[in-house]
Amino acid sequence: MNQGLYPIKLYLKHLPNAIMMSLSLLMNVLMWGWLLWYIRPQSDLIFLHYNVLFGVDLIGHWYQVLTVPVMGLCIIVVNNVLGWFFFRKDKFIAYLLGAVVVISHVFLVLVAMLLVFINV
Repeated sequence: MNQGLYPIKLYLKHLPNAIMMSLSLLMNVLMWGWLLWYIRPQSDLIFLHYNVLFGVDLIGHWYQVLTVPVMGLCIIVVNNVLGWFFFRKDKFIAYLLGAVVVISHVFLVLVAMLLVFINV
């Protein structure tokens, strides 16, 4: 009984899916803007990780801070594609995957803010 995939337009028209995807995309765009506005291309190394016990324990080039929003985009794509695949069988799994995207983006926004604060 292969029913095929759920139509993508109908998947995106479900309000919880649309809200969670829009929220995560908005947070990702804000992360890109926040990081690119405050951390400019430079030849100096910047702080990438701060530890309370040891202080700064990872430094690198300015573009390495962009791994945070790139990982966020990967999470958005993977979880929404998985949610779309599972939506026909179980809507709860799709909603759960969307919620995981939003929650992970909240933490990624905090990481981006901390990266800016330790470097500015």
